[in-house]
Amino acid sequence: MKGILIFPLAFLYTITAQAQVSFGIFAGPHESSAIYSVKNTKQSTDYKFGFHIGAEFKIPFENKLSFSPAVSYRELGYKVVFNTPSYPPDLLAINNNTRFHEMDLDFLLQYDFGKKPGKFFLKAGPSLGLIVAGQEHFDLATGEHVDRPMKFSVLNSYGRYGAAVVVQLGFETTHGLVIQADFVQDLISMNNEEEGPSIRNRLLGITIGKYLKSKKK
Repeated sequence: MKGILIFPLAFLYTITAQAQVSFGIFAGPHESSAIYSVKNTKQSTDYKFGFHIGAEFKIPFENKLSFSPAVSYRELGYKVVFNTPSYPPDLLAINNNTRFHEMDLDFLLQYDFGKKPGKFFLKAGPSLGLIVAGQEHFDLATGEHVDRPMKFSVLNSYGRYGAAVVVQLGFETTHGLVIQADFVQDLISMNNEEEGPSIRNRLLGITIGKYLKSKKK
């Protein structure tokens, strides 16, 4: 996992060369689920509790607008009950309970509703994700229970790579403390099987963060 972090951290550092830069860290709880459908038939899903942690930069470049890239770890998952056979996980599965670990790189624009310290803000933009590992638990119509690692591949089973849209609304105090509400919705399915389900992950959460320093280069 350490190797996965090297490139995005190096990238975030290099883009801070010519601006008033703030660096911050953040963490918080969330609930994640998925929009899950099989052959255009929506499946019943439920949320799972998880958490996220990461680091970000704030790079002002025009009036109240800033570039706010971030790198983070997210613990995601979903619960689904099938009314239509789904592969993955298995054509005999009647449900699935997943948990997976994802590294994300967010490219967000931030708009501040004010210039003075202590202000509301809105962030939005795309996010790229990489699922590092995952586990799934499901029951079969035959009465058996399956507990196994999720199978990831470029051509079949589950896909490791994802793209999402991120929206965050929050408040920054005069001391650099930040609290915000988060919404993340995947734009592409994590399923790679041609006749398989559409699985688009989503997240609703709260983040608390702190800008540690500000520097001018």
